Amino acid sequence: MRICSQHKNYFFKDRINIKTFLLFAVFLNFMLNMSHAAAVEFPTRPITLVVPFTAGGSSDVIARLLANQLTQQWGQTIVVQNKPGAGATIGTAYVAEAAADGYTALLADTAQTTAPAMYKKLSYDAVEGFAPAGMIGTAPLVLLTSPKSKLQTAADLLDAHRAKPGSLTIGAGSGTASHLASELFQMRSSIKLQVIFYKGASQAITDLLAAHIDLLFTNPASAAQYLNNGTLRAIGVTGSQREVSFKQVPTFKEQGIDGMDVSYWFALLLPAGVPDAILQRWRDELQRALREPVVAQQLLKLGITQSALEPTQTQQFLRQDQALWKKIVETAGIQPE
Repeated sequence: MRICSQHKNYFFKDRINIKTFLLFAVFLNFMLNMSHAAAVEFPTRPITLVVPFTAGGSSDVIARLLANQLTQQWGQTIVVQNKPGAGATIGTAYVAEAAADGYTALLADTAQTTAPAMYKKLSYDAVEGFAPAGMIGTAPLVLLTSPKSKLQTAADLLDAHRAKPGSLTIGAGSGTASHLASELFQMRSSIKLQVIFYKGASQAITDLLAAHIDLLFTNPASAAQYLNNGTLRAIGVTGSQREVSFKQVPTFKEQGIDGMDVSYWFALLLPAGVPDAILQRWRDELQRALREPVVAQQLLKLGITQSALEPTQTQQFLRQDQALWKKIVETAGIQPE
């Protein structure tokens, strides 16, 4: 039987199309298998967990707690690396610029969302530049003072301000939640404070213990051991209700200062672009670590309430928190650097 040239061309084209389709299907299947294999085998070498603050602070303590647990789960070492400075932006930028292969992670906290409001130009996008492995937990901010101080309540602070306006000093990390909480407190209480800047909470606490400064806003994780052994005293906490771990400490609202509804949070972030399979592995293993009794109990002792947010909800939370701090900065009249 004779086939006309037109039908013959269609026949060969169909064969070529089918061959192309089959080759594509084989390639796609190969790539999916490779992605699955990579996820199963991850990690095959040590992981770096960056803390953008000095050693000894709350983020450092939590990072080492999780690093120890994840090391046990994965059988690979998680190395905690401190990269402090510039309101946590140095360490954060380091992770944002790292290879998106899952081997570099960031123990982020509220400084992640305060920095965009405090710095005109950042080399990274605090939200879109990262892939959340998940939220770790939240906590109120607590205002600390030395037991040697006569300051015990918010009313005492007001009295001291009236007697000598601007004489009270408060420690803070530039551009961090401790700094902006200090500014918010001044706005809500009409108490003028001198803000003294530090690279990390541990350095500020050292000066507070020595009575070189009068006050310090920090999170319960940084304050826990000092409050428990009585070497520091809490004046009040932010939020609408008392902190479970420090029920004896009243909220500022109870003491007549409204509008102190800000909190501290901790999360584990990876550079944007991490393969989905590896990101999911991180998310699964982080949740597994947080469920471990030794981790859960330690976080509770540090005054941290584990977050109910799903990893996929974390980016939206970061956007909202960033908008909140930006509004506080604008209202306080702070000029970004």
